Amino acid sequence: MNNFFKKLDEEINNHKNIIIIGHQNPDLDCIGSSLGLYYSIEKECFIFKTEDKLNESMAKAFKVLEKKDIDFINKTNYKEKLDDTLLIITDLHRKSLLEHEEILNEIEDIIVIDHHIIGKDKIEPKFEYIDSTASSATEIVTNYLKHKGKTVDPEIATIMLAGIEIDTNGYNIKTTEKTFETAAELMRMGADNILKQNILKIKKQDYINRTKQIENSYMINNMMVCKLEGKNYNPSYLATMSEDLLRFDKVEASFTLGELSNKRIGISARSLGNINVEQIMSLLGGGGHLTDAACQIDTDIIMAEKLLTSTLEEVCYENNIHKRR
Repeated sequence: MNNFFKKLDEEINNHKNIIIIGHQNPDLDCIGSSLGLYYSIEKECFIFKTEDKLNESMAKAFKVLEKKDIDFINKTNYKEKLDDTLLIITDLHRKSLLEHEEILNEIEDIIVIDHHIIGKDKIEPKFEYIDSTASSATEIVTNYLKHKGKTVDPEIATIMLAGIEIDTNGYNIKTTEKTFETAAELMRMGADNILKQNILKIKKQDYINRTKQIENSYMINNMMVCKLEGKNYNPSYLATMSEDLLRFDKVEASFTLGELSNKRIGISARSLGNINVEQIMSLLGGGGHLTDAACQIDTDIIMAEKLLTSTLEEVCYENNIHKRR
């Protein structure tokens, strides 16, 4: 990790402008790691801001950020910053998931920081740091702040801490002693648990709606599937639903599918660690992490459910064959 940080320092020093960009439908880990990078860099630096509709927690985080002097750019004005520019991509390594894929053709020097298992459609950067044992991109970036001898203010530390909590499902998955050390480091910077709780809170009606949707879930062996009715879901909502499903007895992995847009279905998968959901999602064209993965399929919800359930049944069958051997 230290060798990567030294190379990152060199690249930052050798460029005039730095642009930090994350994935589509960003979550708190994506923005948290972006903020950590932003405050570690002592030159012209910009965070590429999404134009997607934000989920409730992200909207609250950006409300906090309104008070900060942060240079955000977007699809309409980023080309003004393409002068001796270094692009740092955080919390992903796949082209198709990037907030603005076109930027890859406009900037030559690219660095990737990620914590997901390497999958298809990989970005080919100048160099990268991808650690699938890390809980989050924020964990990696917090270590970079420590390497630089820098801190962030309490509100930024709070958003970063919330990002770790979201990506670990409340420190229940992808969590090691390094994760807790990172959380402690952010607490030393002044992360506020009350503000964090307020950012992560949901509306009562949303909770009621989620509970009703959970009633329609069903088990395939030790895996739970939940098909959402309705349209235009945010991928982060699907992820939250899958995390909720893991709380139930005998559930080792969970899968939530819902319509993201017309004829585009998202599937979010979560696991306690005994089932590799990254492998399952890769069979459907997606990817991610051992305990945290997703895919998107261009079809309708009925066909997507059939594809998912047949894949899960096949996985169950193959596992039983291996056990008998």
